[in-house]
Amino acid sequence: MTLEADISCLRQLPLFQSLPPPRLKLVALMGEKLHFAAGEQIIEEGDKPEGVYVILQGDIEISHERPDGQGRRLQLHSGSLIGDVPLLSGQSAVGAVTAKSAVHALRLPKDLFFELLETIPDFSLALSRDLASRLYRLADITLHGEKVH
Repeated sequence: MTLEADISCLRQLPLFQSLPPPRLKLVALMGEKLHFAAGEQIIEEGDKPEGVYVILQGDIEISHERPDGQGRRLQLHSGSLIGDVPLLSGQSAVGAVTAKSAVHALRLPKDLFFELLETIPDFSLALSRDLASRLYRLADITLHGEKVH
């Protein structure tokens, strides 16, 4: 993907819509472009995050395998943000993240991510809304099964 394509993808995501164009360009330039083949692991369970991944294209799966061989899986798609919750909470990744298709991602270093949170109130608000939405969906799944609004 080109820089212009990265900026265009970011601009489509609610989290980045409030960023002024120069800041959006900075995010696209400072973010590390990564490509993962289907089946390739992006994050290992238990890893400490060094940044946040924005999934620009492709599908991913977060999974946790229990010792008895059972486990849970969560599918996510283009536009998803991963790694922000462990980074913000100071925790490690609760599951492995694997590319389910070819994935193009932008990895934002944690320093850049925290700078955006500290200097752009609209970005902080957008992230808060995104986190609240994910928490709501998780509660809905937990309480009502697989039904998601």
